[in-house]
Amino acid sequence: MSQQEFRVQVLKRIAEQAMSDSAFRHAAAVDLDDALQRWGYDLYPRELELVHKFRETLAEAGIDLMLAKNMDLDSIFDDASGDDLDRMISQS
Repeated sequence: MSQQEFRVQVLKRIAEQAMSDSAFRHAAAVDLDDALQRWGYDLYPRELELVHKFRETLAEAGIDLMLAKNMDLDSIFDDASGDDLDRMISQS
């Protein structure tokens, strides 16, 4: 697997942890990169960029992951192609 590809299951696991683990969520709010590293996520550069963009997009939309427990992560991640994820990163 090239580092240009996305590991969708890893990205989904991060989102699930952000919704269910208050310690992770707090640490990520302080320093996202450090939290990801401390919780054992070794992301490719494009994946890390996507995680930052996803968090920024949720914040801009006013979505609190703690309150979004019913978010359908399967529909977000399972239906997304690598091109879809690339477009998400590229959007300004």
